[in-house]
Amino acid sequence: MTDSFGETIRIDYVPRPGLGWLSVKNFLLSVITLGIYRFWGKTNVRKHIWGCVHINGQALEYTGRGMELFLGFLIILGLFILPLVTLISIISIAYGPEHPALVAVQLLFYLIVLLLWGAALYRARRYQLSRTLWRGIGGTLAGSSMIYSLTYFGSFVAQAMSFGWSTPVLNTVLQEQIIGDMRFGNLAFKFRGRAGPLYPTYAICWFLSLLAIIVGLALFTAEIWAMLDPLTLATFGEVGKPDVEPSPAQTWTILKVTVVLLFSFLALYLMIPMLWSIYHAKELSTFANYTSAGGLKFKLNATPGNLISLVVINLLIIIFTLGIGRPFTQQRLVRYLCDHTEIIGMLDVDKILQSKFAIDKTGEGLADAFDLSAI
Repeated sequence: MTDSFGETIRIDYVPRPGLGWLSVKNFLLSVITLGIYRFWGKTNVRKHIWGCVHINGQALEYTGRGMELFLGFLIILGLFILPLVTLISIISIAYGPEHPALVAVQLLFYLIVLLLWGAALYRARRYQLSRTLWRGIGGTLAGSSMIYSLTYFGSFVAQAMSFGWSTPVLNTVLQEQIIGDMRFGNLAFKFRGRAGPLYPTYAICWFLSLLAIIVGLALFTAEIWAMLDPLTLATFGEVGKPDVEPSPAQTWTILKVTVVLLFSFLALYLMIPMLWSIYHAKELSTFANYTSAGGLKFKLNATPGNLISLVVINLLIIIFTLGIGRPFTQQRLVRYLCDHTEIIGMLDVDKILQSKFAIDKTGEGLADAFDLSAI
């Protein structure tokens, strides 16, 4: 729909065949090249998935190249990883593996990683935006990756010191910073909103998670006591002998221990992520509502149910395909965002001009080194 004020914007995901063969080819060539082909494989997957995203009937175009990603990785390898590995090796050879200097270098390494983690995320987002074109116009992030990285590091420290209670505020600050830096051509994005509406949901998830941890620890303690019981120990000892059939009482004892172990696992490793999906869905939806660009406002219909479904099915795909089907999980993520995003308002797209910001010459070196790129 077009009028004197512009046109409405609609995003559709239009799947096309070929992703299965692309997944297999990328896996085989990565094995043959000892992992080097993964930079080109990642690029080909992005080109396929980006081409399925249609905005007002026109597909996105991804112009990144595998060589850019490879060169970015080599730069980080030469400037960061190899010097560190060399220094650790020299200290180990000269002073032995137990020398305090080695511990100091390792701690320094972890500190550097934490300091640069945000920069890796920022530069990866900027690279992907700069290589994404719609109607021949690309995007970028116009701010400083190091300023964002310092903010990210500060938020990490603050979250740890506040037992997580500063998370809604800090995530809002980080989102405001990265969305405020986002540009599509000369169209600037804006992010305005408070963290306050997130806190009721956050508090519910925090206390329910604490309860789940307490229940899980209680069940685990009960399991330990059961296993330390002389009768239980004797039961497992007898059943473990060759040609010994367990009695009904022994079978019941083993079943009780197994059930307690299972519930402990569910409480600690499955229940907590599912509980936090309530907050993550709230945060995603709220942040989308706080985002605008020109005359456009955004809405993301994220719910705990569809978010859990996305994550669980993606995890099963990775497990049952031994990682070969990872491109399908990336496709499902992009399709989820397209299917659940609503854009409200109108935009005169003909007035959008190409950005004058310089684009990076190389790819996501830090993100590849830290294995941070989701797509």
